[in-house]
Formats: sequence, structure tokens, C-alpha cells
Amino acid sequence: MRALLFHCHNYGVKIDRLANRPEDITPEEVKEKEQNCKDCIVVLTTIEKEDKIEQFCSELVDEVAKMSQEVGHKNIVILPFAHLSNNLAKAKEGIKAITLIEDKLKENYNVIRAHFGSHKSLLLDIYGHPGNARYREFY
Repeated sequence: MRALLFHCHNYGVKIDRLANRPEDITPEEVKEKEQNCKDCIVVLTTIEKEDKIEQFCSELVDEVAKMSQEVGHKNIVILPFAHLSNNLAKAKEGIKAITLIEDKLKENYNVIRAHFGSHKSLLLDIYGHPGNARYREFY
């Protein structure tokens, strides 16, 4: 599992169209075509083949909690982002992991989850302080 975490002043996403790659992609039902959030941590994450989903999701949630405490914001955006790897898990595993991350974070945070399986216009207005961007790999 890989993740990019950003401390953002503003986040915005607008679904352009549903994805047709990789081969096994099954886009979720679109519930919201647009989302916005202020003062948040945006978590771009990729689920890979052979990932230990339960363990890695817990580790990612811990990283998000640490960053949230450091920056003082409890708004979290989970954004499926296949572009961090060439070793993607099957779509069903990706959705399972994203949902698990979302559920764990909802216990303590205000969580938005972006759509799985679409091409999106993306706005990331990232704060400029040290620690505003973090890349993590879980093995």
C-alpha cells in the first residue's frame, strides 16, 4: 500500500467520467459529482497486490491520526489514487481497503471519501509548512 498525505487549505474534486482501466475496474455508483473540504488532510492511496489489507490500513490510519494531531485539523479526505503503483490490487480489494480506512477514520474524524473508479478534476491547495506532504509505503 502506498499513500501521499497532504495538509490542504482547500480540496475539491469533480467527476469527469467513469474509468475503464484497469481491466477489472468496476466503478462505484456516483453519489456526488463534486466534493469540497477546507482545512483537511487529503490521503491519496493505492492498494497493491499482496497487500496485508487489515494491517496496512491500520498503519495508514495511524499515520493520518499522527498528521491530524500535528496540524490540528480533523477533516480527512480519502482519495483512491491508482497512479502511485504499477502493481495494483484487483478493484474489489481496493474498494475493500478504502472502505476499511474510511470506517476506521470515521470513529474519530470528519471523513469524506472520493469516488472509486472515475477520472476526476482535482484541486489541492496545499499549505506551505514543513510536514505538509508525506509519502508512505507499507510492506
